Amino acid sequence: MRARPLAAAAVLALTTTLLAAAPAQPAATAPPPDGRPTPARPAGHTEVPVQGGSARFATPPALLAALKADGVAIAHVDARGTVTPHEGSDGISLAIKGGAVTNSGGKVGGELRLADAGIALFNRTTRKVVKLLGFTVDLGQGTLRAQLNHGPKMTVGTFTRPAIAAAIDTHAAALRMNTGITITAAAATKLNAALGTHGFTGGGPLLQARIDAALDPSVDLGTALNLGHRPTPAKEGRRAAGAWGGGEPSGW
Repeated sequence: MRARPLAAAAVLALTTTLLAAAPAQPAATAPPPDGRPTPARPAGHTEVPVQGGSARFATPPALLAALKADGVAIAHVDARGTVTPHEGSDGISLAIKGGAVTNSGGKVGGELRLADAGIALFNRTTRKVVKLLGFTVDLGQGTLRAQLNHGPKMTVGTFTRPAIAAAIDTHAAALRMNTGITITAAAATKLNAALGTHGFTGGGPLLQARIDAALDPSVDLGTALNLGHRPTPAKEGRRAAGAWGGGEPSGW
């Protein structure tokens, strides 16, 4: 009659030994308050907020000559829609009001949203005016979007995306770009029709853009954008100034 109690005691002892030898399981992690898991954000996939800056747009010499031949002048448009003739050689500068910068496959990604002001084209002969407003620079796609006379936004130009390591100045916490923008065929057709000109050609030069965007200084840019080093300010922008074969773009 003692065999059964002894057998039970042996099983209990064996079970206790096995449980003691099993590896400890990690404690369950408490879910976040909203019940949704927090996604991982690996280095290089972080959006770095843009906190201001400016984008200066100048016209390439070849386009400027073609527009002048058709009587078209360039002007600045403020946020209220007031058109002011622009004189000078430094182009038209628009404020950057927001956006974010990312590392997209080793190149600059993200988006820049410019102020509500813009650029106007005025045909002195036909008295026709076109306003380009609400500029958005899509850094990930390499496109410039804007409204033409308060219509729906459209892609007016494209540009070559620079390497992220060359475009980020970690010491100044800034994105710096100097790039030529090529006009799309659709935008060229619309602008020519609206102004009564033939100065715009799809695939031809539209603008030379010099961008200085201030980034959140509290962010470790080297880690967030997976730079791997702390580069000096971009130099390719200085070389790109003559990208259209006519030297530094003329001002408006």
